[in-house]
Amino acid sequence: MHLSTGFLGSRKTVRDVMTTELLTLNLNDTLRLADDIMNLAKLRHFPVLDQGRLVGVLNQADLLHASMRSLVRHPGESLRQALGTVAVRDIMKPAMTIQCDASLEEAACMMVDKQTDCLLVVEGDKLVGVATRTDLLREMGGK
Repeated sequence: MHLSTGFLGSRKTVRDVMTTELLTLNLNDTLRLADDIMNLAKLRHFPVLDQGRLVGVLNQADLLHASMRSLVRHPGESLRQALGTVAVRDIMKPAMTIQCDASLEEAACMMVDKQTDCLLVVEGDKLVGVATRTDLLREMGGK
């Protein structure tokens, strides 16, 4: 896929549009904790760390699907109880990363190719931000 650089704006990079204030989860955190933080912080994507190393990502859709499965597996329990029995490691997806100096065109193409709406932004191997489809669309719309 190729998008014209004029369509995406000038020579901006992922660093220019990424969110840098990150909340992360650990492998052994429960989905109950993830759900609580998602609801309180109004976030849809969480990088997942294992001893400070980036290992995956958990998003709102993953959590929703896991919630449905948990309720089926644990009939009679409340959703909060059921989510407390599942670890983040059990439903997270592999982290899709992009370097912070990558172009917005590269980020958009990667999102389309990988069918994702979130890329974890790294500088070297250090997590520095999150870039979402919304971030790119906002930039393309000039807002």
